[in-house]
Parts: sequence; structure tokens; C-alpha cells
Amino acid sequence: MNALIAIVDHTPIAVWAVLAVLVLVGMRQMRTRTLSGGRVWLVPLVAGAASLAGALRGFAGAGELLTGACWALGAVLGFAANRSLGLPRRVVANADGSFTIGGSIAPLAVLVGIFLVRYATNVALAVQPALSNDPVAAALVAIAYGSTAGLLVARSRKIWSTRAARPAAAVA
Repeated sequence: MNALIAIVDHTPIAVWAVLAVLVLVGMRQMRTRTLSGGRVWLVPLVAGAASLAGALRGFAGAGELLTGACWALGAVLGFAANRSLGLPRRVVANADGSFTIGGSIAPLAVLVGIFLVRYATNVALAVQPALSNDPVAAALVAIAYGSTAGLLVARSRKIWSTRAARPAAAVA
């Protein structure tokens, strides 16, 4: 228990600020809102780039090709997982090119999941620096990072796919 307290105590304030921002972004997505076409892709692109960079930077010793390939595998798995999850469930393509998206807790869960994977990875690397050269650790973390990015991209793709359907009056 003392080790856990020490880890939390030594975590920089900026890390908790990032968590707070992610929670706020996720909580905003719990309400029905209207987004422009470009904003639909903002979170997946930023989160995807950050997750790939984190995997490559943290596990450079295990090999960039292995880490990148496992991240891509995770992204494919996350993308495929959204077929059964069907997120978001309520989307309307508006006549002006924007989208009305029903609120959901799912984006909050994914964003906090990304944070937890990154936090746990950074703690593990700080405690055991040799893990940065371990191909198994690199593969597992890269798959986890990639899967969250894949979920977010699949969500945005589903939103954009509603453009093919006729715009409805409102989200139920």
C-alpha cells in the first residue's frame, strides 16, 4: 500500500491535470451535441497519434517495427470491436454538414482507459526500466494503445457514415 501511495504522491500535477481534461471532454460527450464534420475526427486523431507515439517512445528498445505492428493490430481489433458495440448509437447527419450525436458514457470510458493504460505503462517503466526492451511488454502495451485508438476511429467513421442516410429532424 505504501508503494501505491508513493507512486501517486510522486506523480506530477500535470498528469492529474491531463486526467481532469480527459474527464471533462468525456463528460461533455455524455450530452447530446452538434459537431462540425472536422471536429468529429479531432479526438481520434489526437488520441491515436499520442498513443502511437507513447508506445514507440516507451518501448523503443523492443523495436519500432514490433511495437508499430502491434499498435496497428490493436487498432484493427478496436475498430472491429465497434461492430458489436455500435458506438455511437444515436447520430443524425444535419443538412448543414454537421452531426447531432446523442450523449453516451462510452467516450468517457475510452478516454479514461487511454489515460490508465498510459499511466500504468509509465509507472511500470519507471519502476522497471528494463521493460522498455521487453518485446512481450511492448506488444501488450501497443495492442492496448492501438485498440483504444481503433475504437475512437470506428466511432468517427460511424458518425460520418450517417451522411449517406437522409438527415433526420433530431436525435431521439
